[in-house]
Amino acid sequence: MKRRIVITTGVTALAAVVIAAVVAAAPLVTRGPITVTAHFKDAVGLYGGNAVSVLGMPVGKVTKVETRAKYVEVTMQIDRDIAIPADVTAVTVSASLLTDRHIELTPPYEGGAKLRTGELVGLGNTRTPVEFDKTLSVIDKLGTALRGDPKGGGPLGDLVNLGARITTANGTEIKSTLDKLSQALKVGPDGGTRTQKNIQQIVTNLADLTASAAGKDAAIRQFGSSVRQLSDLLADQNLGSGNTGAKANEILQRMADLLDRHRDQLRGTFSDARTITTTLADNRRELEETLDVAPLTVDNIYNMIDPNAGSIRVHLMTDKLLFNSQMSKEICNLMGLKQLGCATGTLKDYGPDFGLTSMLDLMSNGIQQAPR
Repeated sequence: MKRRIVITTGVTALAAVVIAAVVAAAPLVTRGPITVTAHFKDAVGLYGGNAVSVLGMPVGKVTKVETRAKYVEVTMQIDRDIAIPADVTAVTVSASLLTDRHIELTPPYEGGAKLRTGELVGLGNTRTPVEFDKTLSVIDKLGTALRGDPKGGGPLGDLVNLGARITTANGTEIKSTLDKLSQALKVGPDGGTRTQKNIQQIVTNLADLTASAAGKDAAIRQFGSSVRQLSDLLADQNLGSGNTGAKANEILQRMADLLDRHRDQLRGTFSDARTITTTLADNRRELEETLDVAPLTVDNIYNMIDPNAGSIRVHLMTDKLLFNSQMSKEICNLMGLKQLGCATGTLKDYGPDFGLTSMLDLMSNGIQQAPR
């Protein structure tokens, strides 16, 4: 009897220990990181262990990078406590030219469906930066497409020749037009008050015209209906069989003759246009990036101008322009320089002599190729 009690007590204690272990381990299982997969067009500089971040704060890491047929599959682990939107975009970001890339998840979660473990971020929701050599290739293709012959032919030559033909013998008229435009836009001694009032009056008149058109909506619709009825009536009259049709046929015939006489010129024009269009289509992504950056560039140029002082404010960071670039790093590699400035691109990191000693040694001893 006593033995049975001991066995029962032992089984109960063992069951209690197992239950306690399961209860203690449950939060660890349920609160572990989620695993998601993303497809990128390329994964240059992306390796296992690289960080995954949101707004610059690490929230996970890359666990695996695998190459597929037409994309690169990247597996990530993300902290379960960090909410990620289901339609998140994954972007590979490089802090500098010499460091590995990490994955930035954007935008941050603000509500709605969340990204769950096992889900996929497709190619439509991933972005990779444009490589420097690809940018040079685009510039080379564009230059080749616009290149002309020694006689002045080619797209740019044709454009210049067209401009010359337009402006020939019209210099006086063009100058007069520009003078009148300048006078119309000129700010007078009143500081532009009169011009401001005129513009305000134009805007007010346009507002009144719009309001009047809105009030006459029924009449405008009736006018459109009447025009349509007139078009139907003219179509029913079969004008092509009378004098009007004969005149139209004559005009079309002359147009056909004109096009036939200039067939070669038109063929060349369309060929050049097709080349330019093909080049633009092939580099659509780079053009999109350029158009995204263009408004900021124009805004910065506008901010450079001080109309009151009649001057332009420019702060040239020469050291960044000359030394913080891929070209300076290539020169350092070619010359075998080991200064810190070769990596940071900062002028003071080249040392007290700004790297002149190494350059003079190089000039006296010659360039030594680094061992491969």
